[in-house]
Parts: sequence; structure tokens; C-alpha cells
Amino acid sequence: MRLLLTAIVLIGCGSLKPLTRADRLTAEEKLNYLILKALNPVSAKEYLTLGTPEARDDYLRWFWQNQQAGDYQTFYQRAKRARELFGTLDLLGDERVTTYIRYGPPRREEFAPKPVETETSRIFVNPAEIWTYDSLGLQFDFVKKGVGFKKIGTSRFGKSWLPAALEEVDYNKPPPKPAPDSRLLNFFIALYRLGQSNDTVEVELHYGIAPTNQDESQNALKLLYLRFEFTSQHYGVFKTEGWFGCTPDTASTYIVGRQVFFLPVDVYSVTAFAITRDGAAWAERQAKLNLIDYIRRSQPCSDIIFYALVDSHFQSQQFQRPDWRRVIPLIMPEVTSGSTFYILYEIYNLTIDHLGQHRAEADYEIMDLATRQLAVIPTPSRFITGEGSKGVAVERIHTMDLKPGRYMLVARIKDLNSQQAVSLTTDFKILPR
Repeated sequence: MRLLLTAIVLIGCGSLKPLTRADRLTAEEKLNYLILKALNPVSAKEYLTLGTPEARDDYLRWFWQNQQAGDYQTFYQRAKRARELFGTLDLLGDERVTTYIRYGPPRREEFAPKPVETETSRIFVNPAEIWTYDSLGLQFDFVKKGVGFKKIGTSRFGKSWLPAALEEVDYNKPPPKPAPDSRLLNFFIALYRLGQSNDTVEVELHYGIAPTNQDESQNALKLLYLRFEFTSQHYGVFKTEGWFGCTPDTASTYIVGRQVFFLPVDVYSVTAFAITRDGAAWAERQAKLNLIDYIRRSQPCSDIIFYALVDSHFQSQQFQRPDWRRVIPLIMPEVTSGSTFYILYEIYNLTIDHLGQHRAEADYEIMDLATRQLAVIPTPSRFITGEGSKGVAVERIHTMDLKPGRYMLVARIKDLNSQQAVSLTTDFKILPR
């Protein structure tokens, strides 16, 4: 009876699971299976269907003779090392093992958060790891689920990734009118206010299109006409327009663009218009831009700007900032669960020391707006230093295993020279995978 009770308890805790074909392999075969799983999951499944050790050996010989997967000994040594590091508890189920086999040793960050104490409960947070392969431009997020770690997010960066972009082209024709049976483009814009110089404010405009299957099948988005108008009572209309070409990328949710404007302080009505070359699809977006209230509040920081990517690799002129070579707009402040995104904001009027340097520290919190509870994910403190009184803060936000919903991000900045502190907030949304 005691043994039966123990078994029931273990099953309830998730410590026991049914044996699979892979569990029945020998220790050596398990390594070979994991190598196949890391390199070619279809071949790994075929390997498991074979009923004898001889058949599995023959299959391995065939695989390494006919595949351009690389050197077997390299992957075998990685598999042995991965077993030592991550495979003592759940060799076959811990997804760090196959990641290590395929890509090798990462730059690894480990996070083991302490339990979160609330007024009524104690919330235990799963340990997490972030693996970065700088030379490959890949980053993986892992969270402990049960015994082993599961890969819950993958992101790309660096020179190996060129997100889809709208780039201005020379196409000397007037824009078409929308066709009678035209359809609506998935066209979106976002506006952000930055620094003030005299009576002018720097404004960053992000725009993008989320292609549909219909767009892609007809190559409808290869050439678009875009027009942006900023209209105010005192200064009239500021307008920019032109033709834009793009090459959709299946890995990019949006085809994006970015422009920077320097506008006199006023309240603006913003209109953005997009239409395909044949007039078969179009969209118009409108927004308000209040620069008067922004200046009256004497903002110590800019708006928080959302980006899909911030790195030091040049892609095109439109994505350059003075401090970063590439900033790719996120367009909508929302990501799928497990994904990452970047925030960037400027801090003004920092105190400088005798060397003309500013020093500040930024901390971040994320709150679930539905429960009003703080989320516990990797948000380390960042130190911001540089010349002059303006600082720039950049943070990569890992959503890890946060549930879908709406969240508030709180950034708290402390001027280390003056000990003054400011904070700013923004909302974002996590979507189901």
C-alpha cells in the first residue's frame, strides 16, 4: 500500500512519465539519437523506428555518408559534454542538450529568482537561462519546466539577419487611386517624442505593413506609395511622400520603415496613407501628436520607444541612430509569449561630473495589469555613462514564460551624480503562441 501511495504521489508531481522508444536505447545510442535530433529531427524519428542495434548502426553510417551535417566527432564530443552539463536528470527531455549539440558552447546567463512574497501567497518562479551565440546572431531563452529546461523563445540579431524593410525608391509616377474593389492593407504607425531643441521637438515615426497570404502570393507589396502629413493650426502642413520598395521576409511579422522629423511645438493631426502600385490595396491611419503638453511637463525622459531589434550592424540609413547603427521598429507594442523586444529612451538634464561625464542607473519592473502583481523575469540593472547631460538607455526585455495579457513596464532611473530619481512607464501586450 505504501509503495502504491508513493507511486501515486510521484505521478501527481510529474516525476514519472511513460517510457518511450528513446528511453529504451543504450547510453551510446541515446547520444547518437540526440545528435540526429539536434541536426535533423526527421532522421531522429526514423532512427527510433528501427528495431535492432544493427539496423540503427547501419542507419547512422548511411546518415553521415550522405548528409552535409558536418564532422561526426565534433557533434559527438558536444553530446558527451551536454550530457555532463545538463543531462543528469532529464537527458532526453532537456532542450538545452540538443541546442548545445547543434551550436556548441554559448554565452550563458543563468537566472534563479527568489520566491515572490505577496500579501496572501508565496509564488515560486521557475529558473531560466539565456543562451547567446554572438557569431551566429542567435539567442535562446530557456525556462525550467518540471525536471528539465524547455526552449520557449528564439531571437535573431547581427549581420546574418536583415528584417524586411520599406526602402524609398526612384519611381517617377503619380500614385494611383484606390480601385473600386480594393481591399484594406494591414498598415500601422507609431509616434514617439524625443528631445527638444529651442522650440522644436524630435519625433520618430514608425510604420509597417503586416503582409497577408494574398499580398505575398501576388507580390503586391513590392512597390508602395506612402504619404505622411503632420498638420497643425499654426504651422500648416509638413508632408513627406514617395515610392517604397520592399522584399518580404517570412521571418519578419512586419515590413517596416522609420523616419525622424523635427517639428515646431504644437498639436498635430497626423495622417499616414499607403497604396499598392496597382491600387488594389490601400489604407489610411490617423493619430494625434501633442507636443505642447509634452514640453509643458518638462519631460526628464523621452517616450519609451519599442524596437524589434537594436544592434551595431548597419542595414540602411533610415535605421541608424547616433548611438546605434541599427534600430528596427516593433510597430505594435506586442509580442508572442516567449519572444523578446527592446526598449530605448533618452534621459535629459543629467548632472555631469568634473570630467563632463554623466552616470545613471536604470532598473525595470514589469506588472501584470490584470492581477497587479509584479512579474519576475530577467531585468538586470543597467549603468548608463557617457559625455554630456543626455543619456540613452537600451534594454532587451525577455518575456520568458509570462502568460498572455497586458503588462506595464516601469523604468526607474537614478542620476548617480545628483542622486535624483525619475521614472516612466509604458504598456505592452503578450499574445498567445
